[in-house]
Amino acid sequence: MDMSNYRWQLITRIANLPGVRSASFSDDSIPSSQTYRESVSLTSADASLGLRVMTSELMVSRAFFPTLGITLVRGRDFDENDDPQHPNVAIISSSLAKSLFHNADALGQHIRVGVMPAFQDLKVIGLASDARLFDLRDPAAPIIYFPVFQHPDWLQWGTLFVRTNAAPESIANTMGREIESLGREYPLRTTTASQVISQALVEERAMAVLSTFFGGLALVLASIGLYGLLSYAVTRRTREIGIRVALGAQRQNILWTVLRECMALALFGIALGVPCALAASRLIASTLFSVSSNDASTLTAVSLLLFAVSLFAGYLPARRASAIDPMDALRAE
Repeated sequence: MDMSNYRWQLITRIANLPGVRSASFSDDSIPSSQTYRESVSLTSADASLGLRVMTSELMVSRAFFPTLGITLVRGRDFDENDDPQHPNVAIISSSLAKSLFHNADALGQHIRVGVMPAFQDLKVIGLASDARLFDLRDPAAPIIYFPVFQHPDWLQWGTLFVRTNAAPESIANTMGREIESLGREYPLRTTTASQVISQALVEERAMAVLSTFFGGLALVLASIGLYGLLSYAVTRRTREIGIRVALGAQRQNILWTVLRECMALALFGIALGVPCALAASRLIASTLFSVSSNDASTLTAVSLLLFAVSLFAGYLPARRASAIDPMDALRAE
């Protein structure tokens, strides 16, 4: 049994297992920082002068797109006719189609990839939606997909992808036995998509935990400082507050007076901090994932949190000020 027949039989048997929705094969793991990148250009254009786009490339079998949840926007998926005896074809991502063809229809167009003879005249048979297959931070990285059975030399190694409704642990054991029963190879490791993504983002998660800790610590220190400042201000104004109460000032008015000062300090700090945060956002942009460094909802939520903490820190001094007895205040002076 040659490698093409073996891979075909393996994918078919895994896809027919109970609980498996679809199965596919690729020459690379995902996500992977070691992906192949080649220049892609139109076959009809001058290779040295025409538009060239650097693109990640991936060899896949049919059913790869539904297995990984990638939508085929237009065209068709790879099938059993995409073999060495038929013209070479490819599926490209939407971002690559936009870069190469702009507003023109990409289906049926011919492109070239790199310098290898087998990839100098590829017919575009489908457009796939953009996916984070390699760089998890880039949602629209250009990708070109080749039918792996049309290039059997790439079938020697790779990754089997399985979409299942069953528990991953149980289906992994069943798949392992099925692979070993063919007598050609055994699974090196079995992981779920969430585990792979979590491992790929371990540095980002560590940075997020540390940032959350130090951010919380800074918030606590700021609230303590504001509480101390307002407490000192209330102590300095004890006689004034006592006289106001003696002259008929309502305790609610005293409470509001102190809280108003707290709110003014909080709003001044937020007005000063937001532009500084936006100016420094470029320094942390490379460490963020799935959120921009100037995300409006995040800035709004943080500003409201700071304002709420400031009010809480200023409430106790304000309450103590509203409870001052005028006779005690005059005697203390």
